[in-house]
Amino acid sequence: MFESRFKNCRVGKKGMVAAAHPLAGLAGIRTLWSGGNAMDACLTMAGVTSVVLPHMCGLGGDAFLIYYDAATGDVAALNGSGVAGDGATLERFAGRGEILPQHGIHSVAVPGAPLVYDLACRRFGTFSLEKCFEVGAQIAERGFVVSHGFEKAVMAGKNKLSHYVEASRVFLPGGEVPRAGTLFKQEDLARTLREFAAQGAEYFYKGPFAEKFYETNHRLGGDFSGAEFARHVEDSPTWYKPISTGYRGYTLLETAPVSAGFIVLEEMNLLEHFDAANLDPRGPEAIDLMVKIKKTAFSDRNAFAGDPAVSSFDVSKIISKDYAREAVKQIHEAAGGAILLVNQGQGDTTSFVAWDEDGNCCSFIHSIAFSFGSGVVVPGTGVLLNNRAGRSFNLIPGHPNCLEPGKRPMHTLNCYMVLRDGSPFIVGGTPGGDGQPQWNMQMLSLMLDHGAGPQDAADFPRWISTPGTDMVALKNPPGLILESRFPADTIARLADMGHDVRIVGAYSGGGGAQIIMKDQETGALLAGSDRRVEGIALGF
Repeated sequence: MFESRFKNCRVGKKGMVAAAHPLAGLAGIRTLWSGGNAMDACLTMAGVTSVVLPHMCGLGGDAFLIYYDAATGDVAALNGSGVAGDGATLERFAGRGEILPQHGIHSVAVPGAPLVYDLACRRFGTFSLEKCFEVGAQIAERGFVVSHGFEKAVMAGKNKLSHYVEASRVFLPGGEVPRAGTLFKQEDLARTLREFAAQGAEYFYKGPFAEKFYETNHRLGGDFSGAEFARHVEDSPTWYKPISTGYRGYTLLETAPVSAGFIVLEEMNLLEHFDAANLDPRGPEAIDLMVKIKKTAFSDRNAFAGDPAVSSFDVSKIISKDYAREAVKQIHEAAGGAILLVNQGQGDTTSFVAWDEDGNCCSFIHSIAFSFGSGVVVPGTGVLLNNRAGRSFNLIPGHPNCLEPGKRPMHTLNCYMVLRDGSPFIVGGTPGGDGQPQWNMQMLSLMLDHGAGPQDAADFPRWISTPGTDMVALKNPPGLILESRFPADTIARLADMGHDVRIVGAYSGGGGAQIIMKDQETGALLAGSDRRVEGIALGF
């Protein structure tokens, strides 16, 4: 099906980046041109996307990464996710059913991204954090041209933003949605980015920002006691070896729980039991099989997964080959199964990748959970807080992922790396909530089973089985959403198979994949940036 991995790819000579916004991609490649490495490029893109995609990511959110250090041959990963407040107890929310508030201060978890930026720069960066984040600060200060995508995101989030005075002031200036083609400035955020970059995690978790956060929390009646931010630094996330599995001779690496990476590994372990290479990825048989695999993996996640620090969740069992051999017996018997209707047109996460001329490479993802997160902007800072606690915890006593003070909620975020013969072959990731593990499975199979290049894999027709893990929609009836580019006979056959099929636009299936692949014979780097977002892949 795919003639060459070089088809529809951007080919670079010495390094490559891919990001979901042109300004981020340009900043990343400029960092490499200036002598920076893959981590410097990713941190620069993190700063820029925090400004130009503020509804998706930023200092008020979480971040995860996988990094290959060419000098040592080691691969390291970092999870940046924060905990619920000290007052966030089941008793506090008694009578609400199983779901927390989806926005507002009660939906907020301690932001984990700032500490990740700091730790990543200290260990692998060659530029200072100030140098990396200055690009984003300048864009925030001077303004950037509003795209149609950003205008659409603000329009979709207008009701949420209108609930909060500071969010309205920042994102609805004069009460109006910023229009495409106009200039959008964030001067408070520019100042905060510079102060954070100069002072590091201490500024955010123990210094001026923390003080402003707790003032906001107190004013809004939040669940934070005043000690959580400082504890996040003291109990800082540690670097670890990514979780992994084998797939047809390749080694797949993923971020560990509370990341959703284990879902991808379980899915690929199950898929390995089938002759995927001889199934048409546009055909009903392949899609039906992968939907059943998805349902099995998501069912395990919803039943067993919780913060490993405070639950008995053993991820090694779920991603083992023995577990897959037993679970695969149920695949052909799988019929319904719970799945979540995606919120079409809203972004909540962004990912980016970088590969430098020395062979270092990185997959990086950061998020504020739902689009515009909690809706709460800490006054005077420009920082929009996440709604990760509200989105991801449940209020079911005894469940591994139930709300508890000092506990991290399970995530949708994950990023991956593929090794061939011990060396990096692919780095990638995509935003999209519960679509992430499904689309990563689809794209990995396209590249590893069908020989697709990264751009072809990113642009290939996409499906999503719903619902997934978000509590707000977990009890919705099952559905299968397909892009209209799938053949009509595939769509009809899937309906005959019992799927409740819904068709969306040609490139409206969600996600925004960013992928880099290294051709093992020529050494060329191939990159793909998903056309469903306004991104770019660049090499030099």
